[in-house]
Amino acid sequence: MITPSRLRWLRLLFAFAAFALSVDFLRDALLLVRSPEVDRHAWALLEEIAAPLAAILLGLPFGVLIDRVRRRSVLIAMALLGTTALAAVAAADGAGLLGGPPLFTVLMVTTALGALAPIGSETYLPSVVGRERLVTANALLSVSPSFIMFALAAALSLADHLDEVGFPIVVGVLMAVAALAFRGVTAVEEPPPPRTGFWREAAEGVRFTVREPALRAIAVYLVASELFEQVAHEVMNETRQAAAAAGDLPMGYFYSLMSTFSSVASLLLGALLAVLLHRRHAPFRLAWAALLASQPFTLLLALSGTAWGQLWHAFGTFVPQTGTVIVAILLISHRQAITPDRLLGRVSGLLVGLVALADSAGELLEAPAEWLAGIGGPAPTPLTLLPGAALAAALALATAVPLLRRPERALT
Repeated sequence: MITPSRLRWLRLLFAFAAFALSVDFLRDALLLVRSPEVDRHAWALLEEIAAPLAAILLGLPFGVLIDRVRRRSVLIAMALLGTTALAAVAAADGAGLLGGPPLFTVLMVTTALGALAPIGSETYLPSVVGRERLVTANALLSVSPSFIMFALAAALSLADHLDEVGFPIVVGVLMAVAALAFRGVTAVEEPPPPRTGFWREAAEGVRFTVREPALRAIAVYLVASELFEQVAHEVMNETRQAAAAAGDLPMGYFYSLMSTFSSVASLLLGALLAVLLHRRHAPFRLAWAALLASQPFTLLLALSGTAWGQLWHAFGTFVPQTGTVIVAILLISHRQAITPDRLLGRVSGLLVGLVALADSAGELLEAPAEWLAGIGGPAPTPLTLLPGAALAAALALATAVPLLRRPERALT
């Protein structure tokens, strides 16, 4: 039996290892190489295209693979693959042999690795902490990256030129430590089910997701959220510019610092509220209530260019972000709780692919969202900013519709 102290240690170890597989670290490490053949802007654009493409094409196949084998072994192999890729890039860079094709290959591998890493982590988590502690574990996983990021950024800032010369090496070491951490996270896994053929296994995961009412509702919510996120993003950009034009919201480094603080604070508060409230309320009811209570605050963005515009802008972003965090933690925990262990990888891979597809499709809304958000012209007023803010709030509330009248099962 796992003691409470050992369970806490396993959670922290797993949280660190899962974070180390982050696509952002891998991408940033590769984009900082010093090869003169590398156009960093072009590589960044390529990575933005490759990440959703990898999730769309490889999400479900990877889910089939991870359901066929031991999950911990897959996570260890992914961490070691990232270490090897970064070590090869660092060695070639140091020898002056780094060119476009090798870097392109490694970038594609690490991009796919980062896009698929959440599938492995989400699939292995129920075995590590048990299905009765999923909300607490997912809350920890949601906030731990912020603290690890700050700690690593502080450490890197102490070394001169480390960002350009040593960052790939640092990240490679971090990935190697992640492989050791995953090896230290021991958990009892159910044996893989008998293999019936790739297409049959993939179809089984799709059928289960479509036929299970709760999973179907979660899938619809995730797709709708990604589709409509572009509208909220454009509204936020326009209101931020309105606040800056009014002189109430300094831009540049100060705004970046404010945004980072707001994001971290919303993560902390959302995770805390999810943990405190989930034992008293059914997950879908609580998720719906969180959306209903938080998303109307988006309307406050229309006041960004007025007196106290900075305060309205802060509330208009912080509160909706907090509600979104609560919903994300509850829904992923509920999905893990109701999905049979043998199907966890396929369901997660399918949803990751659907979200990436919806995110790509949501780009089509950029032009109309930008037009609506900027309808106020160069000197927007609350009246002209209100339509965009109202549309963003209405679309966010609409995503709660699939969560209504769903079969409830408490998350203990």
